[in-house]
Amino acid sequence: MPLQGPARFKGLSVLIDPFRWYRRRQRLQREALEESQYLRRRFGDTALETAREKLKRPDLTSWGRGVLEEAIKLLERNAKA
Repeated sequence: MPLQGPARFKGLSVLIDPFRWYRRRQRLQREALEESQYLRRRFGDTALETAREKLKRPDLTSWGRGVLEEAIKLLERNAKA
């Protein structure tokens, strides 16, 4: 039985379509911006601490974790400004 899917590329890295990667990155940044704005509205000055607490939750998906990490970067950048 021949291998199918990613298993057939064993030892080789699979390239992601650059347009797909770009769209995913843009979506991640857009969701992170929305999340940081929500946290800032809801929690005010403690938004950064709240986001860090939220990041510790074990039930986060990898996508949600990525969104929160980007949101934390945005909140940190805005706190310095």
